[in-house]
Amino acid sequence: MNETLSPGQDLPGLETGPSLRSAALTTPTPAAPRIKPVDRSELTWQMVDVEGLIEEDHPARAIWAFVGQLDLSRYYGAIEAVEGVAGRTPWDPRRLVRLWIYAYSRGISSAREIARRCTFAPAFEWLCGLGPINHHTVSDFRVAYGPALQELFVQALGVLSGEGLVTLERVMHDGTKVKACAGADSFRREERIAGHLEAAREQVQAMADPTAEEPARQVAARQRVVRERQQRLERAGAPGVGENP
Repeated sequence: MNETLSPGQDLPGLETGPSLRSAALTTPTPAAPRIKPVDRSELTWQMVDVEGLIEEDHPARAIWAFVGQLDLSRYYGAIEAVEGVAGRTPWDPRRLVRLWIYAYSRGISSAREIARRCTFAPAFEWLCGLGPINHHTVSDFRVAYGPALQELFVQALGVLSGEGLVTLERVMHDGTKVKACAGADSFRREERIAGHLEAAREQVQAMADPTAEEPARQVAARQRVVRERQQRLERAGAPGVGENP
């Protein structure tokens, strides 16, 4: 006897039931794409081309070459280590002079901050050849030859800035950096150099105690930069940015 199936009724033996019907209508969820994330907390080993850390016309190269021409014999007299005899090898005073001159040109006067930057800032890494340096070494050298080094820094920064090889930066009380001005341009080289020497003298005199911690205003300035950058990023996150047309 033939039976007529009503609409929606399954054939005998082929019953699907409500759960099977819903499963058949469900679209499978595609797997999420697998990508390699950036993990900045991971320590890595890599080959570094020290000579390629800075550009050919970087101010640090000019400082390196200029200091290489100076007579710094007075700073070598206290070195007790000699070739052929065991003992700890001290840092080259000429290299320390270069570090301090570059740091002063950037408005940095803290020995601790200089040592810190030697671990990540390309120009400082290049000047110290990627060699780690203790902030006590940097500070003790500056303090031991205070007046002599101060005048040396003035002369070096004045000549280098006068020739356009370095630019002097100053950190203001609010932490912002500005270029030190040497006055109006002059057609006479002597007057032009004199103006830069005066600016360099003011720059060196404005530097704080090398044994002190990084000034609080500089720390606050870095924190303010981070906050302001975050605020700008939030404002830039307008709806529709990055969406497909």
